[in-house]
Amino acid sequence: MRINYIICFLILTIFSTVNAQSKRQFIKVEVPVFEQKLNELIIEKLNSKKNNGCLKYKQNGNAEVKYCDNKSEDNYVEYDELGKIKNTEIIVINKFTYNEEFYILINPKESKTLTLYGFPLKIENSNKYLVYNNPSTDIPYSIQILEMKNGEMKKIDEILYPIDITIKKVLRVDKSEIFILDIKNQVWKTSINK
Repeated sequence: MRINYIICFLILTIFSTVNAQSKRQFIKVEVPVFEQKLNELIIEKLNSKKNNGCLKYKQNGNAEVKYCDNKSEDNYVEYDELGKIKNTEIIVINKFTYNEEFYILINPKESKTLTLYGFPLKIENSNKYLVYNNPSTDIPYSIQILEMKNGEMKKIDEILYPIDITIKKVLRVDKSEIFILDIKNQVWKTSINK
């Protein structure tokens, strides 16, 4: 019975994501767009050490979460702690598999984690961040938009770009729109869902 609920939940989640993405319009922009700067996060090193191939963290003072390496050919995964985002409690871990790379943000006080396709970049003069993915063969380009509030990083939107738009760089992120430059030097905009 429980498995049926899980399957229904997954199907509804997939349909709602596909439906939201299919309604998203990408509009070609013919006027110049003022480019914002994107800054790398400042990471402060922690002196955590792996114990038997595992990184361990206490969350909310009680529960412990582990990220353990697996060097087998079938399930290869390796975790590397990068440190803590400056002026926050958020810990950044780099996760490697044979074909993919992810970044995991851990907020130990809130017992929350957030998995990202790439390293977050801070958008100048805002509390927003964005993440480009580096897609493999059949995965479309996407951008995750994050927001930092009260020391917690939350994903506010994920934009999947059509196959015919290959992102060169993000030019600007406003409250409701994002502007990108593609590899053909064409500017596109689309709305940001909140």
